[in-house]
Amino acid sequence: MRLPRTSLAVVASVLVVLAGCGSRKDPIVALVDDLEAAAEDKSADRIRDRLAEGFHGQGGIDRAEAYATLRRYFAAYETIDLEVYDVSVQRGDGSADVRFRVEFSGHARSIGGLDGLLPPGAAYRFGLHLVEQGGAWKVDRADWETVAQPGPGG
Repeated sequence: MRLPRTSLAVVASVLVVLAGCGSRKDPIVALVDDLEAAAEDKSADRIRDRLAEGFHGQGGIDRAEAYATLRRYFAAYETIDLEVYDVSVQRGDGSADVRFRVEFSGHARSIGGLDGLLPPGAAYRFGLHLVEQGGAWKVDRADWETVAQPGPGG
């Protein structure tokens, strides 16, 4: 069966678009982007879903404690905005180590004086150890440190 030229052009155009979509974002970078979006949406559930069952965070917190802590912080802020940059990835066999910087800014709720207690901004350096589980990348370990925020102009 021969296709008319216009149909062939449409099929070719669709294939070009699909080929461009085939160069999907790196799944590890996509995980970091998803964590950023979940934090900005104040969705502790979405972040919990990206943590491995055996997750260990800084100070020995486990998955349940990390989830509870995130829920409290997210409830305390009206808005959260993150800027993630300097992302570096070192891959292993079924694992990866990711390092990046995060600039946080947020507007705390004014109830109960939270706006006077919670910081409006901070900068952190994160290190994540990721593992592949069930066809998805999960955060197995996390550590972070506070770093100086860049001044005006970068």
